[in-house]
Formats: sequence, structure tokens, C-alpha cells
Amino acid sequence: MTQPATSNTNTRPETSISILNCLLILIFRLLLLGVGSGLAMIFGIVVANAYPNPNPEKPLILKLLEHLDNKRESTFFNFSSIREPTEGNPLKQLTPVQRVQLKTQLSELETGLKRLSEDVTMLETQLGTSGGNESLEKRIQAISLLLKEPSTPSSDAPLVGNSNGNQLAASAADKLKVTLPSDILFQESKSTLRPEAGLILDKIVTDLQAYPGSTIRIAIHTDNPREAKENRKLSFKRAKAVQQYLSSALDDPYRWLIIGYGETRPLVANDTEVNQQRNRRVEIAVD
Repeated sequence: MTQPATSNTNTRPETSISILNCLLILIFRLLLLGVGSGLAMIFGIVVANAYPNPNPEKPLILKLLEHLDNKRESTFFNFSSIREPTEGNPLKQLTPVQRVQLKTQLSELETGLKRLSEDVTMLETQLGTSGGNESLEKRIQAISLLLKEPSTPSSDAPLVGNSNGNQLAASAADKLKVTLPSDILFQESKSTLRPEAGLILDKIVTDLQAYPGSTIRIAIHTDNPREAKENRKLSFKRAKAVQQYLSSALDDPYRWLIIGYGETRPLVANDTEVNQQRNRRVEIAVD
């Protein structure tokens, strides 16, 4: 009856010794693997220094690490717009004094640009227009065109101005003609009026009320970046949009003549951006 108990007691120490032996063997093998890897690395370095490769290449592990670093940098930064210095155009080394001077000049330019933008906005407010998201240069060009004297029907027709500040051309019969840049009424390639276009057209409505029952001619001209057929369609749609706005604001009956000239009657050659802007115009006349 006491024989089985003695057998179980002897089995437990043997099991503990077996597990301990396995752990010792595993630790020994890991140490052996580490020592062997270290010796192999040292041997490889010695051989590489003694017999260098004439066309060396980076190890695969280094290539993978560089690829991961480049990918991580491109995730956070975009250097595509930065122009790096080249051999033909090296980056000039600046002294501390030169760097301070350039920073001062840059600050003055930024201040002047801000002041210029405020002045342009003030002029646009006085003229009843807005440059929207256009560049500062285009906004200045639009103001310049708006302030230029329009062409008169004849060389003898005097230029007169009304109380609203619109530039008018009076013929011998005291008929009315107003010429405006299309850019202040329409966005590029669009036939719908800008939200602020009503401020300008309302002033023209006041002038047209002096000619009840007359025939009002609305002619739109474009430049030539598109096909001639598309320009004619665009100019006619724009003329129709102007006519609808004016007719809704005028109480008395008027006769309307709507013309979309497209690019067929330019004032100047469409060879520069400024000339193209001059050719994009709206003509409203009382015939």
C-alpha cells in the first residue's frame, strides 16, 4: 500500500531537473548564437577592409532603413516646391550682417505690399467693384481699365460724365454709351453676373431712365483663348444676363438689341494679357 506513494515522490524531482536542463540548454544556445554572430560580423569587417569591393553597394538593411526614413519625411513635409541649389546656381553664403539687412528689406516689402493691397481695396470700394480672389496685379489692371476713357462713336463726340461717376460718350443727339471691362461684371469664362455687379449696373439704370422708350443696345466682346463659336455663345449669354438685369430694374418699356460679338471686334491685338483684358468689354448704348 505504501509502494505508489514512494514512486510519485521520486517522479517530481526528476521533472523539475528536466525543465531546468532545458532552460540551461536554451540559454547556452542563445549565448552561442550571439557569440557566433559577433565573431562572424567581426570577421566580415576584417575581410571587407582587407579586400574592399571595387564597386561597393550599401547593405540591404541600410537601403531599407533609408527608404523608410525618406517615406516618413515625405509624409510630413513636401519639398517639391523648394528649389535646391545646384552647381550652376549655388546658394550664396550670407554673413550675419547681410542676413539682417535682407530680413529688414523683406519686412519693408511685406509692409509695402500690405499697404498696396489696402489701397487697391479702397479704390475698388469707391468704384463699386471687387477683385475677389484675383491676384493684386490683375485687380490693378481692372481698375486701370475702368478708369480709362472709352472710345467715342466719332472723333467730334465730347466725353461727359454723370453724377454717378460713369464715363459716358455723348453723340450729336446726346445719346448714351457706357463701356465697362467684362471682368468687373463676370468671372472668367462665366455668363452669370458677379454678386457685386449690381452696384455698377444700378448706376447705369439711373442713366438709362433719362431715355424712356428708347432702344438699348448691349454688346459683349471677348478675347480669343477659346474657339470662335464658343466666344460668340459666351458673349451672347453675357449680353442676355445684362439685359435681364437692366430690364427688371427699368419700369418704362424699352426695346432691346442684344449682340454677342465674341472675338470679332478687338480694340487691340490679343498678344498680351493686358491687351486681352482690354478686349473683354461690355458696351451699353442708347440708339
